[in-house]
Amino acid sequence: MEKLTQQYNNNDLKILLINLKEEKKLVTSFIRDKNYSSSVLLDTDGEVAKIYSVYGIPVSYLVDKQGKVALQLTGEVDWSSVKMNLIIDNLINE
Repeated sequence: MEKLTQQYNNNDLKILLINLKEEKKLVTSFIRDKNYSSSVLLDTDGEVAKIYSVYGIPVSYLVDKQGKVALQLTGEVDWSSVKMNLIIDNLINE
């Protein structure tokens, strides 16, 4: 995710990481250790997970400029793949 953040730093792509049901202290330490620059939101009570029907993690959502979920991906994602870059570029250029 960090590579994706750096790659699209100057475009209309916003990356939000949402942590599910972990303590802020633990999450803060992990983010600092990994040197992530993306914004991290805490879903401490699981309400966001319920809204988006998250049943397993990791799960990724690509949301278009109108706020509509364009793609949901469950599991590991190769964000550096040509396919993912094309999908992201298409969403940015809509």
